[in-house]
Amino acid sequence: MNDRQTSTPVTQSIKPSTEDNLLYIAIKYKSAIISALILIICLGAGTFFWIRYQQTRELDAAMELSRIAPFLDRGEYKIAIDGDGKITGLKKIADEYAGKYAGTPSGNMANLLLANAYYSSNEFDTALKVFKSVSIKNDDLAAAALAGAGDCYVGKNLFAPAADSYQEASKQAENKVLKAQYLARAANCFRQTNQLKKASELYTKIVADYPGTTGAATAQRSLWQISGIL
Repeated sequence: MNDRQTSTPVTQSIKPSTEDNLLYIAIKYKSAIISALILIICLGAGTFFWIRYQQTRELDAAMELSRIAPFLDRGEYKIAIDGDGKITGLKKIADEYAGKYAGTPSGNMANLLLANAYYSSNEFDTALKVFKSVSIKNDDLAAAALAGAGDCYVGKNLFAPAADSYQEASKQAENKVLKAQYLARAANCFRQTNQLKKASELYTKIVADYPGTTGAATAQRSLWQISGIL
């Protein structure tokens, strides 16, 4: 009997090449890829135009702010705040150009100067509100806004929140002279409310951490003055 060998056909699985895969993806997702490319191009163009737009806004804000400077120097705060018909006041400049996200450097500076102008006019509540709204990248200027809020609290005889604001200002500031000065103001607030132990500890810290500064000299004098009381 003849043995027959029956062969079973072998089905070979052909693995698609990398090129085939890429072609398949390109065909299947062509619309999505085109849309993504268009979006990337639009975002790039949008960023460019946004930067140009912000540069133009900054230039406009800087020009308007420069016209206010003489009135601030002369202490003509009402005109500086509201303008006089010929020039734009700080309030309008800040409204248009200040802000956390779309604000310009000069616009944010206008907001800080506006708060100072209100404070100098003894409008402590309004000044405090504006100081708290200041958004500025420079650490020393941001610290100045916090210290300004502290000054407003002092003007309202609210020494506890004033001390907190001054201490926050000291933390925010980069300049050591300012750090010492703000801590000295905080210590003065503690002294004003007869919290002499807290005041003494803060004065001592200023003398130790910031030697040679005006804040340290003030702190040392204050320590001498209260040393006989503690």
